[in-house]
Amino acid sequence: MSHEVRGAAWTGAVGFFAAASVLLVTGCNTSFLRPTPSPSGDEAAVTLRDLQIENADGHRAVLLRLSRVPTAVRHSSSNNPAQITVQAWGPMGEGDLPERGLPQVDDQITQVRVSRRAGNLQVVLDLQGDEVPPYSVHEMADWIMIRFGNGQPS
Repeated sequence: MSHEVRGAAWTGAVGFFAAASVLLVTGCNTSFLRPTPSPSGDEAAVTLRDLQIENADGHRAVLLRLSRVPTAVRHSSSNNPAQITVQAWGPMGEGDLPERGLPQVDDQITQVRVSRRAGNLQVVLDLQGDEVPPYSVHEMADWIMIRFGNGQPS
C-alpha cells in the first residue's frame, strides 16, 4: 500500500471517529434537554378538580372533588367575617399555586378561594354574614363534603 493510500485511510478513520464522537455527545446532551414528566400517582400534588353546591334531603352541601386522595384533611372556621377553611395535604408536586377566587352565585357562599403551598391545598369558603352556621365535614376518598344544617361543627 502506498504512503498516499495509507494517509487517506488514516484520515478517513479519524473522520469516522470524530463524527461518531459528535453523535455520541449530541445524543447524550439531548437526553438532558428532554422535559421531565409531570408528577403522577403518589407524587402528584392535591388540586381542586371540581366544586359543586348541592341541596339534598333538606341540607345544603359543598362538594370538593380533588385530584387524588389527600394524605390528611383538616378544617376550621372563623367569624366576623364568616369563613370555613379546609386544608388537604399531599406531595409538593409541581409547586405552589397562588390564591385564586371562584365567585359563587349562592345565597350562603359569596366566594371560594383556592391556593396551594408546600403541598397544602387550602380551600376557603367565604360566607354571607358574620356567623358560621352549623356544618360538618366528611371525607370520602378524593371528595370532601362540607354539609350545612342542624348540629354542631365537626
